[in-house]
Amino acid sequence: MTQDTHVIDIRLWLNRLLKNWYWFVISCFVFGLLGLYKYFSTTPEYVVDARIMLRSSDPESPLEQVDALQIMGMGGMKKTEDEIAILTSRDIMTQVVRDLDLQSSYYKKKHLRWYGQYPSRDLTVVYPEMFLDTTKRFVKISIKARKNDYLVRVRYGQWKFSLHKVKDLTQPFSTCAGDISFSLHNEIERGDKYKITTLPMLPVVDNYTRMISATTIKKESNVIEISAVTNTPALIVDFINREIELYNVDAVVDKNIMASNTASFINERLRLIESELFEAETEVEDYKEKFGIVNLEAEAGLYLRESTEYKKRVAEIETQINLINYVADFVRDDARLDNLIPANLGILDGSIVSLIGEYNRLVMRKLRLQRTAVNDNPVITQIDAQLTVLRENLIVSIASVNKRLDISKADLEVRFGDVEKQRIGIPSQERQYIEIARKKELKETLYLYLYEKREENALTLASTVMPAKILAMPQMHPQPLAPNLKMLALIYFLLGLGFPVVGIYLYYLFNNRLTDDSHEFEQKTGMPFGGTIVKNHHGGHVAVRDGVNSVSAELFRSLRTNIGFMIPSNIKHPVILVTSSVNSEGKSYVSTNLAISLSLLNKKVALVGLDIRKPMLSEYLGLPSKGCLTSYLADDSYSIDDLLVPTEFPNMTAIPSGIIPPNPSELLQSERLNNLFAELRQRFDYVIVDSAPVAMVSDTFLLNHLVDMTVYVCRARYTTFNLIDFLKQVNEQKRLPNIVTVLNGVAADKIGYGYGYGYGANTQSGKK
Repeated sequence: MTQDTHVIDIRLWLNRLLKNWYWFVISCFVFGLLGLYKYFSTTPEYVVDARIMLRSSDPESPLEQVDALQIMGMGGMKKTEDEIAILTSRDIMTQVVRDLDLQSSYYKKKHLRWYGQYPSRDLTVVYPEMFLDTTKRFVKISIKARKNDYLVRVRYGQWKFSLHKVKDLTQPFSTCAGDISFSLHNEIERGDKYKITTLPMLPVVDNYTRMISATTIKKESNVIEISAVTNTPALIVDFINREIELYNVDAVVDKNIMASNTASFINERLRLIESELFEAETEVEDYKEKFGIVNLEAEAGLYLRESTEYKKRVAEIETQINLINYVADFVRDDARLDNLIPANLGILDGSIVSLIGEYNRLVMRKLRLQRTAVNDNPVITQIDAQLTVLRENLIVSIASVNKRLDISKADLEVRFGDVEKQRIGIPSQERQYIEIARKKELKETLYLYLYEKREENALTLASTVMPAKILAMPQMHPQPLAPNLKMLALIYFLLGLGFPVVGIYLYYLFNNRLTDDSHEFEQKTGMPFGGTIVKNHHGGHVAVRDGVNSVSAELFRSLRTNIGFMIPSNIKHPVILVTSSVNSEGKSYVSTNLAISLSLLNKKVALVGLDIRKPMLSEYLGLPSKGCLTSYLADDSYSIDDLLVPTEFPNMTAIPSGIIPPNPSELLQSERLNNLFAELRQRFDYVIVDSAPVAMVSDTFLLNHLVDMTVYVCRARYTTFNLIDFLKQVNEQKRLPNIVTVLNGVAADKIGYGYGYGYGANTQSGKK
C-alpha cells in the first residue's frame, strides 16, 4: 500500500476556505461586535511622565580619589542607579500613599466604561477605626443606586461575600468586612454604579511601585525619567509630584545630619593634629640646628624608594613560591585525587593557571558522570587517565616555575643588598632627619586637607539646594495609549479570519470521512476518476430519463462519457463491474443509472444483479418476479432467456439476482456463470454488473476474470479514510481490473458553477 505524502496542498485548502466563505463573514461580524464592545468598555489609559536631574558635586578636586568623606556619604558624584532605588523605595512610596489617601480606589461607571474618581469623588467609604492599618485582606464594594434604595455587594477576601439593600448610605450597616458607612460628597442619582477596592498597605505600595518606573534617559546620565501608564492620570500626576518632593526632603535632611556629624569629626581631628604638627616642626628645627643639616631629602629618599621596591618584589616572589608549593602539595596528596584544585589564588604563571583550569574541568565532568554511571564506565576511566597526565604535567610545570622564581629571588636579594649598603652609608643623623621630616610632612598634609574639608562642609550646611531639579513637570500625554482603535480593529479582524480557519482545520483534522471535494478525493485515491454524483434527494432511484436535464442526469451522462474514454479500445463489448466498500455507498444507484444512461445512446445494455446476498435491483426498477440468476446458476434446466427481464427502457435488460442462496461463493465460481457472461457479451453492447461490497464479502473478487473495468463507488460524508486505504490496497494488489472511482452523495451546491447555472431550483425535479 502506498504511503500518503504529508504535503500541504495550498490550492486544496484555499478551495476549502472559499467554499466556507459565509463562516468568515459571520465570524468577522461577530468579532467586530466584540471588538466594538471591547473598545467602548475599556477605560482609556494615558502615559504620565516627568523628568528630574540629579545635582552632583564637582569631581575635579585633587584629593577626590582618596576622599575619606565620600565613604561617609559626603561629596563625589551621585550614582544614578542608587538614587533611583531611593526614589522608588518602599518608604517613600508608602508615605505618598498615606499622604494622598490611596489605600482605597474609587470608580464610577459611565455607559460601558469605569472612570476613576480623583481628586474629588461622589462618596467615601468609612471603615471601623484601625481597619485600614490592621486588615490583611482586600475589600471590594459595588454600589448600584436604585429607585428607593441602594444595592451594596461586599466581598472580603476570597471567600466572604454579603449582599445588602441599604436605604441610607450614611448610616452604618453590618457587612462581612465589619460595620461600614459612606460619606456622601455629591448627589447620587438613580442608576449610578460605583466600585470601591481597598487593599492592605503593602499590596497598594507594591502596585504603585510596579506602575511607576524610573529610568535614566541614556547611559551615564544624571537625568531620570519617571513615567507610568494609568487610567487615572490626575492621581499619577499628584503621586509623582509628591514622590519627588519627599525624595528632596529626605535627601536634604540626610545631608544636614551627615554634614553636622562630619563637622564635629573634622574639628576634633584638627585640634589633635595641630598639636602633633607643632611638635613635629619643633623636632625638625632642633635637629637641623644640632647637626647643621641643609638638604638630604632627595638622596635619602631615592635610596629608600629603591630599597622599598626591592623588598616588595621579593615578597611578591615569595608569595608566588608559597602558592605554587601549596598547589604542588595538594596535587601530590592521593586522598584529594577527585577534589578540585583551588583556583583564583593569585598565581601569575599562565601555564599553571591553564593546567589547573583544565584539571578542574575534567574533575567536574567526572563527578557529573559518577552520579549516573558506574565506576568502570569507559568514559570515567579515560578521564582518570587524563587527570593522571595532567597531575604529572602540573608537577613538572610547578618545579620549573619554582626554579625560575628562585633565580629571580636571588637576583633581587643581591640588588637589595647593594642598595642597603649605599643607604647604610648615609650618616645616621641624616637618616634620622629624613624620618623626622617625613612625620612633619605627613602631619602638615593631613592638616591642610582637613582644614579644606571643614570649609567645604560649612558650605554644605549653608546650602539649601534640592538634590533633584525638576526639568519637566509631570503631565499627561493627550493621546490615550489604550484602547487603540486601529490595533483592536486589526486584532479582532485577524481573530475573525483566524477563528473559521482554525475551526475548518480542526474539522478536517478530526474528520475521518470523505468530503464533497472531488479534487481531494482524487488525491487520496490516486486512481482514475470517473466523476461526481450528487446526493439523491428526489426519492426515486432512477435519475436518468430521456429528455431530463437535471444535475443528476447530467452527471451520469458525464460519468458515461468518461468511462467510454477509459475502456480499452480493443474491447468491443465491455463488462463493467460496479462495486463499493460497504453497503449504502450507492453502488446499486450508480449501476442502475449508468446502465440507463448507456441505453439512451441506443446501445443494448444488460444490467446484472450479482449482489446475491442483498439484492436491490428488483426494488429499484420495479421488476416482476420473472428471472432468477441464483436459480440459473444452481439449476441446469434454466436457460439464459429465462433470466432476461425487460425494463421500461427499450434498450436495457435486467437480470435480477433472485432469492438469497445458502452458498453464494460456490455459485459465483460455477462454470455456468462464465458461460452466462460469454453469451451476454455476444448479445449486448454493454454489461453492467451490480456486485456485493468488497470490504464486507469476497464475492466480488471472484468476478475478476469476467469483467473489463471496475467502477468503485465511494460516498461523501459516509466513506471513511480506512476504506480508502482498503481501496488503494485492492488496486495495488490488482484484485479488481481497471478501477475507476466515483464520488457519490455530493451536495448539489458543492458541484460548482458549471452545473448550478441553468438548472436553479428545479435540480431535483428534473425540469429545466
